[in-house]
Parts: sequence; C-alpha cells; structure tokens
Amino acid sequence: MKIKELMRDLIIEEIYDISLYTIEAELFGDNPEHGERIRKFFGRLADEKRARLKDFDRISRERTGFRQRHLQAPRSIEAALRAHVNRTEQSISLYSSLIKLINKPEYREAFGAIIVREREVLVSLRELQAAIKGLK
Repeated sequence: MKIKELMRDLIIEEIYDISLYTIEAELFGDNPEHGERIRKFFGRLADEKRARLKDFDRISRERTGFRQRHLQAPRSIEAALRAHVNRTEQSISLYSSLIKLINKPEYREAFGAIIVREREVLVSLRELQAAIKGLK
C-alpha cells in the first residue's frame, strides 16, 4: 500500500472506532458488574481517537471531517471486546506499515507513539475481556 492509501484507511478506521466506542459506552455502560469501567474506558478511547483525527488533519492532506455514523452495535460486550481486539491488532499492523513508508522523523515519532498507545489499549481490552469472562 502507498502512504496515501494507508492514511485514508487509518482515518476511516479511526472514525468507525469513534462511532463504535461511543455507541457501546452507552449500550454497555449500564452493566451492573463492569458498566462504569466500560463507559469510562470506551469514552476515553473515543476521545483519544477524536484527538488523533486532528493530528491526521495536521499531517495529511486528506481531510478527516468527522460525522457520527449509524452503526449496528454488537449484541454482547463479549462480542464487542472480541471485535475491538481484532480491530486494534489490525490498527497496529496498519500503523506499522505506515511508519515504514514515512520519511519525516517527527511523523515517524508521532505514529510510533500511536502504536505504543494501541498496544496499551490492546492489553487493557484483553484484561477487560478476562475480567468479564471470569464473572461468567
């Protein structure tokens, strides 16, 4: 893939994630065991991704005009977490591919920091999965 294609794909993925995290924070936030944790965690991730879109605007010529998308949310928190783990792994892969193609050190550093953060999110998602699985 070329830089422009990767950037476009990542922007689309970030927008999709924002919508999903926002919907799921509301949908699963009422869960008596983990609702508050889910609401805060997913809300924080949506906010981080909104800020990341602003960084894309600064770095890329592609405009990231965000609009909330209407999505079908998963029926269970377990399904949502599985999907988020898969999407986060895919995101790490795309950002890693992008870093290999970028020449400007400041952009490489910025995207490197995103990869580090995505890996932290992946660990947190897996911890939340284990915590919820332990209750069943």
